[in-house]
Amino acid sequence: MNTLAARMAGFVGPLMRNRRTALRILAGGLYAAGLSQAAVAQVAHDAQSAQTVQSAPSSQASAPDDAAQSLPTVQTSLQRGSFMPYKQINQVLLALKTDGEGLFVSRLRIRPSDKGQPLPPNIRLALMTDERTINIPVDAEGRFELPTFPKEEAKDMELGSNVPKGTTGIQLRIDLTTPPDQLDMATVRRVVKVGQHLRDELLPWYVRWLVPQIDGVTVCSARPDWQLGWAENGQNWVLPLPADASAKEPDTEKDKPSRPCTVLTGQEQFPDRARLLSPAADQPKLYIRLRQTRPS
Repeated sequence: MNTLAARMAGFVGPLMRNRRTALRILAGGLYAAGLSQAAVAQVAHDAQSAQTVQSAPSSQASAPDDAAQSLPTVQTSLQRGSFMPYKQINQVLLALKTDGEGLFVSRLRIRPSDKGQPLPPNIRLALMTDERTINIPVDAEGRFELPTFPKEEAKDMELGSNVPKGTTGIQLRIDLTTPPDQLDMATVRRVVKVGQHLRDELLPWYVRWLVPQIDGVTVCSARPDWQLGWAENGQNWVLPLPADASAKEPDTEKDKPSRPCTVLTGQEQFPDRARLLSPAADQPKLYIRLRQTRPS
């Protein structure tokens, strides 16, 4: 159609002194070629626009150079639906916030789909509806936070970005809010109970895959010197905790060995008041113990 339109526009060009007559001729020729009414209208519009540009006063063509260089900055537009529907993410974040008993905090991060590639520069995120756009700040490492909304308000929201679809993904990680020096067996048991209740009973089946199955707390540090301590019958008890060779620290870089870790599942025969002890100079880091679905 473009070739035909160019030929017809070239034929009509000399007739543009009588613009109405020229457009009638152009339209008649295109109808004869079997083009649709919408296509004819577009070609006629292009021909008229071209003539308007050609007939502009010469004074505009001689505008100052500095005015011609004042062009707007080109920005990649945000695309709605770059990721999963936001209502699913919102359901998980809302459940953690309202029913997680303050035990959990969500960590969101954009990751490249190809782990060997860096993140694209100047990533932009926004929550988008037909009526509004809420910009979401993203730091240089791809980390960001998302607000939560009532389910009815979030049902039509989409999380959009300015990166090509399929080149990045969102990583949702759930961490513990309890500091290592405040971890006791009562907290370990609450973490397992509340975590499993959230996933298996409060969240609908279609978002459960976003929430890990929690089976305990993993404790990792540079040296395997963890202990549990508690008072009983006027005596102070201290029990060393063994390292778990199957436990891997989640923050371990690829192709590097993990720091030593131990695991507490809450099923141990220790009292609730038994507290984690560790040297002040070597504070451990705590992680949610994920259910092992295959051998490590």
